[in-house]
Amino acid sequence: MRIRIVQKPSVACIDGVQLDQFEPGQQYEVGNIFGALLLAEGWAEPVDDPAPALVIPLSELEPEAAEPLPANLIRESIPPYYHEPRALALDRRRRQRNRPAS
Repeated sequence: MRIRIVQKPSVACIDGVQLDQFEPGQQYEVGNIFGALLLAEGWAEPVDDPAPALVIPLSELEPEAAEPLPANLIRESIPPYYHEPRALALDRRRRQRNRPAS
């Protein structure tokens, strides 16, 4: 859905979506549900324009991306349980089965 922001949203964030980055007068391509919210609140109006909308790289929208990740969010290349000893049942030899006489 193509919209044009007519006024700055009165809240900075809704359900994790930053609204303070939308500038009045600019056109944006947004999803139907999000567009309906912006239209219902009077923050935007629908646009029928074949020209491309403003494209903002995601790297500019997420300033936290440059910060290092917390230690508990870094995935181990080898899980810690990989080096633990195998279960006892796997360490035992297989029992020989009695073969029927031919």
